[in-house]
Amino acid sequence: MTLIKNVLSILTSVFFLSLSTTANAQALINKEYKAVVDTAYNYFTGAANGDQALLSKSFDLEFGHVKMISIDKETQKETIRTVPLKEFSGFFNKVTQDKWQAKILSVDIVDDKMAMVKLDFDTPKTHYIDYLVMYKRNNDWRIVNKTFISKKK
Repeated sequence: MTLIKNVLSILTSVFFLSLSTTANAQALINKEYKAVVDTAYNYFTGAANGDQALLSKSFDLEFGHVKMISIDKETQKETIRTVPLKEFSGFFNKVTQDKWQAKILSVDIVDDKMAMVKLDFDTPKTHYIDYLVMYKRNNDWRIVNKTFISKKK
C-alpha cells in the first residue's frame, strides 16, 4: 500500500509540475505574440498618421529594407526594388485623409527571436498584402524586412 501511495504522490507531483510549466510557456508565448502584433500595428498606425516616432519604434532603421515589385520605366519589365526602411518611413510624413484598415492574417514566431506577420492592409485606392519579418534585438521587436504586393482598385 505504501508503494501505491508513493507512486500516486510522484504522479500527482509530475502532473502539477507539467501544468505549471505549460502555464509559464503559454504566458511567454502570449507575451511575445502580443509584442509582435503590437509592432505590426504600430507600423500601420504610424504610416496612417504620419507618426515618425511610431514608425521608428516599429522599423529597424539601421538594418531594415522594403522590397517591392516595380516596373522599369525604360524596359517596362518587372523588377524588384529595394528601399531602406529609413527612407521608406519618410514617405509617411502626414496623416492620411482616407480611411485605412489593417488586419493581421497570420503570425509565426520562431525561438522568440524571429517572427513573420502577414498583414492585410486596405486603403480606398489600393489593397496591400504585407509580409513583415521581425527580429527581436535588445528585447524589442523590429521589422527588418517588409515585402508586399499591391493591387490598385
